[in-house]
Amino acid sequence: MATNYPWFPMYPTDFLVSTATMTPVQGWAYTQLLMYAWTNGSVPDDRDACAALTRCPLTPADWAVIRARFTVMAGPIATLCNTRMERERQRVNERHEMAAENGRRGAEARWGRGNGVANGNPNGDPNGDPNGKSMAVTTTTTTTKQSPLTPLSRKGGGRKKALKELAEKMADPNWVPF
Repeated sequence: MATNYPWFPMYPTDFLVSTATMTPVQGWAYTQLLMYAWTNGSVPDDRDACAALTRCPLTPADWAVIRARFTVMAGPIATLCNTRMERERQRVNERHEMAAENGRRGAEARWGRGNGVANGNPNGDPNGDPNGKSMAVTTTTTTTKQSPLTPLSRKGGGRKKALKELAEKMADPNWVPF
């Protein structure tokens, strides 16, 4: 069963350890197939189809390594699924259902469904005016400008030291700003 979630839980340590013996082509193809399986529920049990999906030239040896990570799903068409991904999918679905149910119960408690009161207000006015008249709401926002050096400020006035450390880092030819 495919989900509509645009994300899936990824545990980098588990993934890196489990794919450490793969070649770069195998690792990339496996990653692409996992993402395809998350979106579509499974991947085809066909080397050529998977090579086209991953845009990688999968040799029979590459396919054997990747294919070992998937199990065959029962059905009229030969498809593969990843056991770990299906466990994660089940956990995501359970958490989503729990959150949805908690949201429904919270809305009922807040807005008083079932007691004949619309929006938690005896008059049914969404703005909450007991006389049924709409109330004007004014919102004021304030924007303050901060110096670009503010994040470098430290408790106790160590701005010069922070700037010196930053200058030293930037002088390093291997320094990357992110």
